[in-house]
Order: sequence, then structure tokens, then C-alpha cells
Amino acid sequence: MKTTKNPWLEERGALYKLFYYLGPCLLIIAFLLLWQGIASGGKTTLPTPAAALERLVTIWSGDIAKHPMIYHVGISMRRVLTALIFSVAVGVPFGIAMGWNKTFRAIFKPLFEVIRPVPPIAWVPLFTLWFGTSEFSRVAIITMGVFMPIVINSYSGVVMVPEINFQVGRVFGARSMDMLFDVVLPSSLNAIFAGIRTALGGGWMVLLASEMLGAREGIGFLIMQGSSANDLTLAIVGMVMIGAFGALFAYGFDFLERWLCPWKRK
Repeated sequence: MKTTKNPWLEERGALYKLFYYLGPCLLIIAFLLLWQGIASGGKTTLPTPAAALERLVTIWSGDIAKHPMIYHVGISMRRVLTALIFSVAVGVPFGIAMGWNKTFRAIFKPLFEVIRPVPPIAWVPLFTLWFGTSEFSRVAIITMGVFMPIVINSYSGVVMVPEINFQVGRVFGARSMDMLFDVVLPSSLNAIFAGIRTALGGGWMVLLASEMLGAREGIGFLIMQGSSANDLTLAIVGMVMIGAFGALFAYGFDFLERWLCPWKRK
């Protein structure tokens, strides 16, 4: 009996490709239409998409809180990237060591499990007391938000390596360090990258809390200023900027992951 293929489900079909590329655009258009409909209802102070875009164009190169919008975006990106780079440099080796070495795990895992459930925003009073409202405090709070997912996924990636991978390594005479770098690390890359991707999104979410510490620049600061001054348009513009640059970071990271993990390029 001959089976007919569904053109919407067949990956090489023209209809599937059309839906694959146009679907996200249609979803964004539907979201903007919904936003426009709610804002035009007359019973809300929500600005229209056109008003938000006009405000963004006005402040992008003009002054807002003594600096252009692009300056605030750069400051927030620097804070998030600084926290992310530090967390990757420390969190990935820490998670791998905790998953690979039983003694290391026995010493550090209990303390890590105590600290892990504490929300990043709960560290605000302590960091303010210890370091004041300095730039270091803001970056430290973001670091607390991105460090934990990286450690957890790095640890999970190591402990979830299939036993058959170790057996193959032993057949080829791999020693302990060979097993770690040639078997464990390649097998754990998917989990490690998933943790970094989660941490990247978490960093943008914690950004607002970090910029509450006496910041005078940054996207989170603009959102707080718009909220305090009842300037909802400015707050919306800040939210859109966080979403837009967070998405750009996510797509850029996906490209990096496909480059480092060729088996995931499909």
C-alpha cells in the first residue's frame, strides 16, 4: 500500500520550508497586532508599537539620563558578558571536576547544594553591605544568576556520559586524563552548552535587579526610571531592548555551538 507524504511535515517539502521561514515572522506580526489592539483600546496606558519605536529612535542617539540609548545598552551588555565569561571560566571546570572526581564532589557538592537554591536577588542586601553599590556588586549579582546553571549542567553532563563510552575508551587503552579529555568532555558538550544558554537568559533576567543598586546607566536602570516617573513608554523600550539583544545573543550562541559541535548542525 502506497503511503502519501504530508507536505507540511516533510522537511524537504516546499510547504514545510515556507512555513518554517514565514512562521516566526507571522507570529511576530500577530504579537504586534495584539499589542496594537490592546494599546488602542482606550482603557490602558500601554503605548502602541509605533509610539515605542518612535521613542526608541528618539533616544537611540539622543540623551536619556545624560547618555544615548546605545551607551546604556553597551553598559548592560558589558555587565552580562563579564558575569558570563567569569561563570564559564570557573563554573565549567568546577562542574566537570565535581562530576569526575568523587573526592572533589564529596567536599564541595554539599556546600554548592546549600547555596544553589538561593535566588540571585536575595544576595542584594549582602553584596550591598559587603561591597556597597559599586559596579562589582552589580556584576556579582548577575554572576550568581548565571553561575549555578553552568555548574549544574556541566556536572550533569559528566555524570550522564554513557558507560559504553568509557568501555570504548578502555578498549583503546585510554588513561584517566585521556578518558577525561577525549571521552567525557566531548560527550558532555551538549549539556554544557545547554547550561551556558540557560545562564545567558538568566543573566538578562537578573540584570534589572543588579542595576537597582544605585546604577545611573544601563537598560535595567532605564526600566526602573520609567517605572518611577510613570513613563511606561521608556520602560517598554527597555524591555524590548533586553528581549532583542537577548535573542541576538541566543542566536549567536547557537551558531557558536553548531561550530564547536558539528554533529548538531542539522
